[in-house]
Amino acid sequence: MRLSSGLILASLMLSHLVLAQTPPRLRTPVIDNRGQVPAATLERQAQQFPATFFLEGAGDKKEIAFTFDDGPSADTPALLDVLKKENVKATFFWLGQSVLQHPDIVKRALAEGHVLANHSFSHPNLSKMADDAQWWDAQLQRTQQAFQKVVGFQPAMMRPPYGFLNDSQISKLKEQGMTAILWSVDSADWYHIWQNNADDVASGKIDVVIRQYIHPEAIVLMHDAGGRGRQPTVMAVQALIPALREQGYRFTTVDRLLGIPAKLPASAKASTVAP
Repeated sequence: MRLSSGLILASLMLSHLVLAQTPPRLRTPVIDNRGQVPAATLERQAQQFPATFFLEGAGDKKEIAFTFDDGPSADTPALLDVLKKENVKATFFWLGQSVLQHPDIVKRALAEGHVLANHSFSHPNLSKMADDAQWWDAQLQRTQQAFQKVVGFQPAMMRPPYGFLNDSQISKLKEQGMTAILWSVDSADWYHIWQNNADDVASGKIDVVIRQYIHPEAIVLMHDAGGRGRQPTVMAVQALIPALREQGYRFTTVDRLLGIPAKLPASAKASTVAP
């Protein structure tokens, strides 16, 4: 039985949708000589640990997740104002030390429907810490305890500072029921803000990167703390939300995009070190 050209085309299109993001990959270029994890390493780990280490969604839905690292900070309320105005929910990967310093911001973000996740306690390169007492107890579990103290639960998602985790650490996360969330689109906002003193120029650079590399089921990396301030990031977010909606994109949180838990169940909480 011969298939019509229309059926063949439809079959090819369906195959493209299924394989659209296989294998997962980093879409944006890595900035040279800035201590960033190589794209090949991220992509290998995403393939080797497909249920624990994520760069992007697996499908082709026009949904994207905005994520913000390193906060909360004095810049976070302005970002929350923009997200509230635009009715966008985001995912925040926050430092334990900052969670303890800004509990009211943490509680506000949660009350407004955002998802909170672990970004270590003090932002070290975890992959250089071979001892579990350093990277697990003092960094991740201490941050889990900070969230427990402030909002009464522990996140199931984490993001390693600078993107660095070694394979044994990923295996440890899997054992503890946690997932590592990386990114497919790096806005490089930290770099553009550092390179450009004018907020409007830095904001424009961030905007261009995200518009150029955005794709279905993208996880977009930005920051709400650090450097000379994150006002350019806030400005870029304000411009990007309506622009991306015009392209047909919808905004979601990482857990919903990937279909994974955002919080650890109480019975799964490992022993923690008090902050």
